[in-house]
Amino acid sequence: MYEPQVNDYVRWVTELGQVHEGWVYFKADSVEKKRGWKKPSRYITIEIATKPRKQCDLTTFLHKRIHVCLCCYESNWHELTFIKRRVSKQDDTNPDEISYGAYKKGSL
Repeated sequence: MYEPQVNDYVRWVTELGQVHEGWVYFKADSVEKKRGWKKPSRYITIEIATKPRKQCDLTTFLHKRIHVCLCCYESNWHELTFIKRRVSKQDDTNPDEISYGAYKKGSL
């Protein structure tokens, strides 16, 4: 089974046939079960869109862009398909223009 990682570009086809594509932006760590507590579900967030922020003071905001993300819980990870990987979250390269091999070699 595919184990998603941050900076992977994935396609998620849900049980209802909906197709979502985007970058894995966050992956929750696994947490040990504590007696008397419900074990938290692991999830990833998939960034499906971004848009620029209006002119603002960047010292008060962590991000220059507004991110639109979906939550995908571990029970749905079997519905994910790995497409490619990027170098980092700051990489703005269009994923359709660059091959996975170029990223892997670090030639960008």
